[in-house]
Amino acid sequence: MKRTLPVLIAVAILMAGCKKSSKTDVSPVNTADSYLPVTTGSQWTYGDNTNGTVQTRTITATGGTTIINNKTYNNASVKVTETGTTNPAYLYAANHLYAMRIPNNDLGLTIELQMCIDNQPAGYSWTSLPTDDGTINGVSARMANTIKEVNINKSAFGKNYPNVIHTQSEIQYNYGGGYQTAATYDFYLAKGVGLIYLTVSTSTGAVYETEILEAH
Repeated sequence: MKRTLPVLIAVAILMAGCKKSSKTDVSPVNTADSYLPVTTGSQWTYGDNTNGTVQTRTITATGGTTIINNKTYNNASVKVTETGTTNPAYLYAANHLYAMRIPNNDLGLTIELQMCIDNQPAGYSWTSLPTDDGTINGVSARMANTIKEVNINKSAFGKNYPNVIHTQSEIQYNYGGGYQTAATYDFYLAKGVGLIYLTVSTSTGAVYETEILEAH
């Protein structure tokens, strides 16, 4: 189980089918104030190193929206330079919450990661479900999210970004004796830019994956 956890963040994958609804809950954020601008044509290119495998991924907001479980997501595409493959993805940026919804073919399910809430102070915590039914491979799972820092500076590929929020998310499993952390995600989102830096660490603290925004 732990061996597969870090790949949940990988976006170079095929989209699974989505549950659609006619309802919506969107209250979008102005682009300049957004920690994940999703206007059509917005683009982010990342250098990704997953356990020694290096790839370049480009995410592009393609325009249009898709409603999934009563939430309206912005459509996006993900291109992996090394393989030439392009696949869809979904981004959520509304009501002060920023998330990505990505399918994981290895696990045969779709994962949603809540990366940031932009109107809460450092120390604020909340829980979320990584899947629609709250399980992964039949095991109860949850994300324990905490805002670690707000309004900090963070460098990515040699560029310094101000107004950054650092959020830490622990994926936890309950095998019957209570929830235990299996891996930790550290997200850094810059105001007006989006996700600029990500690390995924195992339960031992070893970094398994880094994803860093190239010059933006």
